[in-house]
Amino acid sequence: MLRWSDRPWAIPLYALAGVLALGELAVVWLMLHPNVPPDYRAYYIDRTTTCLPQPVTAAYTLGTSIDFRSGGPDTRELRPCGWEGPAGDGMHALGESAQLAFTVPAQNLTLTLELTGVTLPGPPQQRVVVSANGTPLGRAMVMPGRTGRFSFPLPASAIVNGRADIILDLPDAVTTSPGQSNVRKRSIKLVMVSLTPAS
Repeated sequence: MLRWSDRPWAIPLYALAGVLALGELAVVWLMLHPNVPPDYRAYYIDRTTTCLPQPVTAAYTLGTSIDFRSGGPDTRELRPCGWEGPAGDGMHALGESAQLAFTVPAQNLTLTLELTGVTLPGPPQQRVVVSANGTPLGRAMVMPGRTGRFSFPLPASAIVNGRADIILDLPDAVTTSPGQSNVRKRSIKLVMVSLTPAS
């Protein structure tokens, strides 16, 4: 019968195998319980959003009307996610939500959106549910092929650290072809945005 003393190399090998097994268990645990930011988790893991915000400056001059049509100013730093274009008469919202961001003072404001509904087979109108930093602002009903102007009160309490992160949830967005990903759904085009002091 062999004894441990006859195999002095066995103890370090078993210890190494144990350490490797623990390491692999730790990797599996991290795969099942990743420590990631909430936006990353919602987009890639839980798939509860189609909008993964990218860093933007959100630089904005209060009271300015921003034109999102072709030929308008460069608006990339106001669009963290959910937009494509501009394409002619507006900026296409992509997916089931889109985000805008503006640096503004913490005061009561009025948010004005000019939106056009896309002309695709689907519902007779597009619902647009608007919120700012988690505070509901209201909803708009946008008709296909028509442009409407919608105003929402934006309370000072919805401005966090000098920034208004506006979310447009688009529950009626439609796919343009069978089997298309949710992140490519279409619903509205953004024509103009402004933030002005509340009267």
